[in-house]
Amino acid sequence: MTLAGCPPPLHRPSPPPPDKLDPALRQALAAAPAGETRTVLVDLVAQVDLRALARRLGRQGADRQARRAAVIAALVRQAAESQTALRPFLDLARRQGTIARYEGFAVVDRLVVVATPAGIAALAARPEVARIVAQTTARETALAWEEAPVSPAPPERTSWALAAIGAEEAWRWGLSGRGVVVGAIDSGASPRHEQLQGNFRGGDAGWLDPAEGGPPHDTRFGHGTGVLSCAVGQNVAGKTLGVAPRAQWIACAGLPEGHYDNVLFTRCADWMLRVGRPDVLINAWLLPGDPGNPGGSCDRSLVPLFDALRAAEILPVFAAGNLGPAPASNRSPANYAGLFPGASLALSVGGLRADGTPFARSSRGPSQCGGGVFPVLAAPAEDLVAAFPLSPGTYLRAQGTSFAAGYAAGAAALLLESRPAASVPEIEAALAAGAVGRDHRLSLPGALARLREPFR
Repeated sequence: MTLAGCPPPLHRPSPPPPDKLDPALRQALAAAPAGETRTVLVDLVAQVDLRALARRLGRQGADRQARRAAVIAALVRQAAESQTALRPFLDLARRQGTIARYEGFAVVDRLVVVATPAGIAALAARPEVARIVAQTTARETALAWEEAPVSPAPPERTSWALAAIGAEEAWRWGLSGRGVVVGAIDSGASPRHEQLQGNFRGGDAGWLDPAEGGPPHDTRFGHGTGVLSCAVGQNVAGKTLGVAPRAQWIACAGLPEGHYDNVLFTRCADWMLRVGRPDVLINAWLLPGDPGNPGGSCDRSLVPLFDALRAAEILPVFAAGNLGPAPASNRSPANYAGLFPGASLALSVGGLRADGTPFARSSRGPSQCGGGVFPVLAAPAEDLVAAFPLSPGTYLRAQGTSFAAGYAAGAAALLLESRPAASVPEIEAALAAGAVGRDHRLSLPGALARLREPFR
């Protein structure tokens, strides 16, 4: 993708760290056989300065679509430029057998490389390389929900959550999510369910399984299917559970069986940026915790990726997690709010019960990453109706902040339908300012009222 007359990408001139190898990777390589290959993430020194780019686009008066196109073009161009310069070295190493294969990405200027210890050491010696970390797959589940036995289809025909957040009032104003795309990086999702059949975008821009390939499916007890049904369920077959029933949805299975993997997430984030391009992106999962502090931690490794997605006008919505009720029981990426002055990188969503009190397990603040309110919003998270992919007409009772994030994502879709030119910060600000009560309860009428006020 190119933009006529667009100046060269902006670079951050900071030098690479003196020790480019992650300490855990360095230790593993020291004990590894010479011919054994490992998969590593290789971040390059040259990266697009997204804040400088945003200022330039602001001076130009670029609208939302123009900002998205310009950011994606800058990221793609930067990756092509620096990765092309490194390609002769990579191809020579492949012929020599120290690098087996490599793959480039643009959401950050990054390569995923399969290489021997010698190949990794040679990469670390290159001036273009800033940092190398190993592929990691977490053992614990990353999904922010409460696992429970499947129950029969609930008798309720309408989820209490919809009235609680004011969705029915928004529908009376003619809003349904039409023209908006909601994405999810999750364990998968099933378009076979009656609530998700009619609004799955489909095709290469609708689904990616970066690990196994194949058609859309749900690999972890229906988690992705259930969360998406709360956001964009079409409210068919006499069941009313989706906030934005006319929005389209897409999904990337970046957490197979519910486990976080940094390589698979990179592939999903890059696909969302370059191919899927949703307007709202649900992240109903958490990074692994610090063994010394299992109730909370701050892991900044995903900040550059979410920074790029936000710059490309993709609104990330995060489940706060179910690590409460202790204070400071939060993990990344939900607790990224406040890391940068003037920007909220994390629209984190905690949980509520039907009586308006906090969901007992909902993660609490203060943020382990410092600064910012945590969570930003609270939405229904207990005794919910959600789609389950056992069959096209199966439902279950669900609980957890994963589903609260689904409701908030659906609400964001209605706001974008109401004001398609609104930016990510403007949608975030409207949702936060429209919330009610000490628990910051999600209120669609309140958010819509705030969105209609003149932007400052």
